[in-house]
Amino acid sequence: MKALIELFWFKYSQLQHAVKTGNEKLVSMLDREIEPALVAIMQKEACDTSELRSQFRFVVDLLREEADDRTCVLRQAHNLKLLLDRYFGTDETAAPFGIGPMAEAARPVPAPRVIEDGLLNEAILDSLPDRVAVVTTDYRYLYSNPLNAERLAEKPIDLVGRHIAEFIGAQRFEGRVKRHLDRCFAGEVIEYDYVSPRRGNATIRCRMTPCLSAAGNVLGAILVLQDVLETRDPMAA
Repeated sequence: MKALIELFWFKYSQLQHAVKTGNEKLVSMLDREIEPALVAIMQKEACDTSELRSQFRFVVDLLREEADDRTCVLRQAHNLKLLLDRYFGTDETAAPFGIGPMAEAARPVPAPRVIEDGLLNEAILDSLPDRVAVVTTDYRYLYSNPLNAERLAEKPIDLVGRHIAEFIGAQRFEGRVKRHLDRCFAGEVIEYDYVSPRRGNATIRCRMTPCLSAAGNVLGAILVLQDVLETRDPMAA
């Protein structure tokens, strides 16, 4: 598995360089070679927990690299779903890792994790107490933790690639959220409160932090949504 993944990233970096330098002949050649390298990784069945994690991490890293290309994001989200189904699906679809003690020990990495100084961090667990999402610069979900997806009546994987206006409405998106996201994409940390009708007019605090690649480029925004607990004077009537 390691050798296959290293081969892919070697070809991927060559392709990026060829595109940047305008070497069309090399781009064409590498385009033909990189697809079989990707297919080889996706088709290989992990033989132990380490390979299992490497395979999931590879797809997550590729999602992150191609975050600006919606088509690529959707494709990698599909690949991620295939891996989840293979190893952790039903008894009929799961491979040996889908059942038994090994499945309990091996946990997949279903999406980029967050939050440390704006960097995607795969060490943070999905069980964060707050709603967390990563939105790309074209306003589409790159990641959602289970709590946020549950509030939207979706599965985390099914949110990837979908525009946030689909869930909050075009009016609210254009009237408020878009301008906050644009400021966040420009490097600001934004925090504001809003009232959520779907939560019975509960007050929600939204914090937006620029989401950065390892190279320091802005991939999008990390959104953390928290219920605001109003404090009342116990002596008040």
